[in-house]
Amino acid sequence: MIALLVMGGGLWAGYLVATTFFFRPPAPPPELQGVPEVRGQTLGLATVALADLGLEVGRVDSIRHPRIPEGIVIGQSPLPGRTSLPAASVRVTVSLGPEVRPVPDVTRLPGSRAAALLEESGFVVAVDTVESAAPAGRVIRIEPVPGTPVAIPGDVRVAVSLGPPTVPMPALAGLNQTAAVNLLSALGLVVSEIDYRYSLLNVDLVFGQYPGPLTRVEQGSEVRLIIGQRVRAPIGTFFRRRPARSPEQGVRVYPFRELLEEESG
Repeated sequence: MIALLVMGGGLWAGYLVATTFFFRPPAPPPELQGVPEVRGQTLGLATVALADLGLEVGRVDSIRHPRIPEGIVIGQSPLPGRTSLPAASVRVTVSLGPEVRPVPDVTRLPGSRAAALLEESGFVVAVDTVESAAPAGRVIRIEPVPGTPVAIPGDVRVAVSLGPPTVPMPALAGLNQTAAVNLLSALGLVVSEIDYRYSLLNVDLVFGQYPGPLTRVEQGSEVRLIIGQRVRAPIGTFFRRRPARSPEQGVRVYPFRELLEEESG
């Protein structure tokens, strides 16, 4: 009996020695920590938020973003809500902000080419067409002005000329010279030449014009007028513009009837 007690005591002592010095049980696992949301914060604030939970910032990547300002965290790994071991690192991605480019000067290019060049440079282009004294198709205005730094993709407006405004030529027949010139001036047209011709029905009145009535012309265009001049030669004698031969006298004449037919026709 005593031998059994001694043997049992020896086994118990051996177990205690083995478990205490040679085969210690594993330590309990550490408590897992939830990863917080740090996106939308600056890198400094994200570092503080992670440190408060026993985590730290690991690798930091940087990329450009068209809308988020420079220095703001836009990505993280592990994602928010995941669990991580204490003192584990969290990888973050920080925005470098949008790329900024100066607006190029494309005023010397045709409107279509200017818009294409701006789009190729990363800008969002809106084209307006306006009446202007500049030739049709020419770029006359850029907003923002060339050289202004703009974040990509930024908005740029281009104004392209439709050419000078056009007006329909008025019918000037029957007006005197002063009235005709004043009317043309009010429409932005210029009288470039006045041709005085003998007339029986339209003395001191307009009876011809170029361009003709209702023709659409650009403002600033030149107009030629034909105004009647009193016939000073006696009726029945010659008129040099349309000569005819008198079989009786053998001279060139312009019969009164033909002059009337020309003006009335």
